Amino acid sequence: MFKKTLVMISFVTLAACGPSQQPPADQTAAATPPPAAAPAPVAAAPAPAGPSANDEELARIKAEQRKLQRQQNELAAQQQQAAAAPPPPPPCQDCGVVASITPVKQAGQAGLLGGLGGAAVGGLAGNQFGKGKGKTAMTVVGVLGGALAGAETQKALTSTTVYQVAVNMEAGGQRTVTISSVNGLAPGSRVHVDGNNLQPY
Repeated sequence: MFKKTLVMISFVTLAACGPSQQPPADQTAAATPPPAAAPAPVAAAPAPAGPSANDEELARIKAEQRKLQRQQNELAAQQQQAAAAPPPPPPCQDCGVVASITPVKQAGQAGLLGGLGGAAVGGLAGNQFGKGKGKTAMTVVGVLGGALAGAETQKALTSTTVYQVAVNMEAGGQRTVTISSVNGLAPGSRVHVDGNNLQPY
């Protein structure tokens, strides 16, 4: 019994005085990684410098050069189109546009028939008046008056109306043509002048 007690005490003493289960401080420090160092502050990026006066002048010159190049290209294209297009036809020398139409009454011609007819009628009328030499005188007066009246009557019966047409020519200037009938022409009609004839077209 005494031996068992002694053995128990020995175990308790060994346990109390035995090596510590805690690792040495140096080992603990070695096992623990050192704290990470704080990152160095990042320096702010420098602000971009504004365009200098030389850069602005260079950009302006380049813009002017581009504009000039565009204008030269447009001019070259216009010249090519003008060279490719056929020349316009020359103006028609006998063509124009009616500017105005004026009717003009032309007196007829007094022919022999009108004078003789008037004289006969006048002579018969004058013969109805007077006696003797007076009757002869009245007949002569009737013949002369009848001849004049007959001539004027024939002029009136044979008078005609013609039309003076003023035409503004395409080649420049104005022509006046006298025609006997307008044939549907009116101011603004396009016509071809052929001597004293007008042909609409």
